[in-house]
Amino acid sequence: MSAFLALVSASFRREAHHRSQMMMRIVGTLIEILARISIWHAVYAGRGAVDGISIGQMIVYALIGGTLLSSWDATMIVRDIGTTIRTGAIGSSLLRPASYPMMLMAEQLGTRLFDWLFISVPVIVIMGLIYGLQPPASLPHCLLFIGYLAVSVVIVMLTAMLVGLFSFWVFDAHSLEWFMRGLLAVLSGGLVPIWFFPGGLAEVARALPFSWITYHPMAVYLGQHDLFWSVQHLLIGLGWVAALALAVVVVWSRACRQVVVQGG
Repeated sequence: MSAFLALVSASFRREAHHRSQMMMRIVGTLIEILARISIWHAVYAGRGAVDGISIGQMIVYALIGGTLLSSWDATMIVRDIGTTIRTGAIGSSLLRPASYPMMLMAEQLGTRLFDWLFISVPVIVIMGLIYGLQPPASLPHCLLFIGYLAVSVVIVMLTAMLVGLFSFWVFDAHSLEWFMRGLLAVLSGGLVPIWFFPGGLAEVARALPFSWITYHPMAVYLGQHDLFWSVQHLLIGLGWVAALALAVVVVWSRACRQVVVQGG
């Protein structure tokens, strides 16, 4: 556990050294969120609500969902794994005392914590002052949202690692990156909330683990579901975390044997 926390801390400090890059990322995120909010203003076109969802709720969805939840380009995990495999650096990772997936998760968690504190929070404050920021539906919903936020991050990282590990057999991570980018953009509710999906597609999307990345956390934040439903689905999200973690362990175990066979 100490090694994991040390890697998280080291990754966090490494990100803090790139101050000029941080400012550019804040500006880029502001532009992206402004574009999202402008699109929803155009969609609503003066109407107070669409399918029971108000423009104020959609602004919060775009602002919170677009920063804390879906702003992270998780395909960089796929890219890093693909590069490590392609260059042969994966061999040295096998010699370290901690497993490669755990090291990767620690490094990405440190990066994500830095992004939250120094990218997402300033953007939320700035855009909240301009457009207003609707608070969580209630204190229990707020506490549950924090739990959903943790589940969201872990599901993103585990999904990215699982997809990235298939580079052992595909040998070209670019196709895997595009696959994951499209998958998460649509099925997580990051671009369009799942409550606007057609009926059949919405039911499928809600049941998949990707909906716990953006849609379910924001639905809880906005009070679209009661507390019993929210707790129940948080437990289901934890179940998806366990399932994805098991899948990563299994695929990593097979990948290690692949390295041994090819490496002699």
